[in-house]
Amino acid sequence: MKYIMNIWDETMNKSRGLWIDRGKVRYAEFPANPAGIFKMNTKEFNVFPGKITLDTQAAEHFSAGNGISYVKRQLLHGFTTLIHAVNIEYESESDDCLEDTRHKLSSCPIDYILAVTLPLARMSESWMRSLRQQSVPIIFFYAESAYEIAAAPWQRFAEAMFPKRMMVICKPSEKVTELKEKAKIYASWKHIVDVFKFNSYYNFPAPGTPVSPFLAKRTGLFPKKGSLVMGSDADYLMYSSTADQAAHPLKVPDIIVLKGKVVKTGAKWKLSNTKGKELTKLIPEKFLPIQEIYKYED
Repeated sequence: MKYIMNIWDETMNKSRGLWIDRGKVRYAEFPANPAGIFKMNTKEFNVFPGKITLDTQAAEHFSAGNGISYVKRQLLHGFTTLIHAVNIEYESESDDCLEDTRHKLSSCPIDYILAVTLPLARMSESWMRSLRQQSVPIIFFYAESAYEIAAAPWQRFAEAMFPKRMMVICKPSEKVTELKEKAKIYASWKHIVDVFKFNSYYNFPAPGTPVSPFLAKRTGLFPKKGSLVMGSDADYLMYSSTADQAAHPLKVPDIIVLKGKVVKTGAKWKLSNTKGKELTKLIPEKFLPIQEIYKYED
């Protein structure tokens, strides 16, 4: 289905037009000849692109049988794409953990990418190579000391992930409680990123917090997800602009659209035939301006 609509662009602080064709944003302005293209009336709505967030629970909710309810809650908060992190302790169980997670998310109605969280002390070249082959775009390492970071064979890890620019992020283990030691770990990691020019990001947002456009570019999710520009999936949310905010202090979207398909109108959901997928063909940093290549935070 082809249609055109107006949306409010927060970055430009003005309204602009969109042309949606077969679930994607074809152009970020109206076509010169709109004949035969349906025009959606958005006069009484504020329209915003779906957001991206880190997630750690979706797979287990689907395993427990309440995955759809969990996804509905995410959608009501405006999240239409998940970065699903999988905890893995040993290299020997890595492939099975990823296969199990993919199986659990096979009925997830929204798109996602997989990330892994693992102990830096157990990381190896072969494990890095395996994660690259498994199309895992983000690795969260947890370290127990600054020395552990300094001693890791980062050059070999960089060679193992080549030619992909996988995002690597290091943070203190939960066992590290002293603020001074945490500061040393962060400082050591920043030094490693500076030396090896890794694709990284400091202060990755917690689950339930939106991923910024800058971080979406670093991960390779931009422009496909989290925005409404040419080439984006038509994932967006429509909020009534006439609703009484006093009567409804917690605003939820009146209409939710995934890839051009309406999955919620009012209180009615239509997720039964909606199929999400794992996004694996990402090109991290592709849309980063040259001046932001070595910028690692917003």
